[in-house]
Amino acid sequence: MRNAFANTLIEMAERDPRVALLMAEVGFSVVEPFEKKFPDRFYNTGIAEQSLILTAAGMAIAGMRPVAYSMSCFLPSRAFEQIKVSVCYQDAPVTIVGIGAGMSYGEMGPTHHATEESALMRALPNMTVIFPSDAGELAEALRWAINSDHPAYVSFRKAPSPKLPEHGFDAMRAVPYRSGKDGAILAVGMSVAEALAAADALAAKGFGLSVWGLHTVKPLDEEAVLAACETENIFVLDEHQGWAGTAGDIASLILESGKRVRRFRDISIRGGFAGKVARYPELIEQFGLDATSVAENIASAFEGK
Repeated sequence: MRNAFANTLIEMAERDPRVALLMAEVGFSVVEPFEKKFPDRFYNTGIAEQSLILTAAGMAIAGMRPVAYSMSCFLPSRAFEQIKVSVCYQDAPVTIVGIGAGMSYGEMGPTHHATEESALMRALPNMTVIFPSDAGELAEALRWAINSDHPAYVSFRKAPSPKLPEHGFDAMRAVPYRSGKDGAILAVGMSVAEALAAADALAAKGFGLSVWGLHTVKPLDEEAVLAACETENIFVLDEHQGWAGTAGDIASLILESGKRVRRFRDISIRGGFAGKVARYPELIEQFGLDATSVAENIASAFEGK
């Protein structure tokens, strides 16, 4: 995923002299090729996310297309006021990129998990929020965001790109990975691979689940959500805190539309912080976000449990 980020950024900078990369003392072994090729468009602000965002905002207002890059666990929270006032209030074309979406920093512990990033960034006016599910989506999301005239937040996992079915990318459209008449799994970004595996496991039990990939959670693809309601059973899979998660937006949309569903489950992080230091696979299992747990959760919904 990080290679897709670096390669796409270099490609964009070669085409557009306005593209610049700013980072907050992170990304070593990833950012050097950009720095070497475009030394006059590379800035390290040090461990100071507020300064990173303020500098990027100033550059955007002056006509540049800056990309501000740091860790997902720190950037949205430490620089929230600067993102709100200097980027979103100004509607400045800053592309904010986070690495380490959700719990993908694993054994580095809760201080390095970014389970609240979605709630923080979705709350801001003028901000588009994207969680790419694989390297291809990350590259396309970056191209789209840099070419946009408005702010965007793009956050991806610190992990190898999963192998997903081949699909196109439209920033405003969810990805229909598979169809099924018994229910729909709406999976946010990095959860798509687990959703597809869960759908396979459920198919073996006789349940046909459609799977939609929601890379862009703000704005939501309302058309896709309402189409998924035709199955009458909605399951939202999101590796972020459920207290202010995408499932709430989806539920609100369904209620306001007048659509009727028989079952609705928010499969997200509900237990607060991870209470132990563990690798990523163990952490998503702890919160019931792995394919096996998701399949069991959905099967129990059909069984009325």
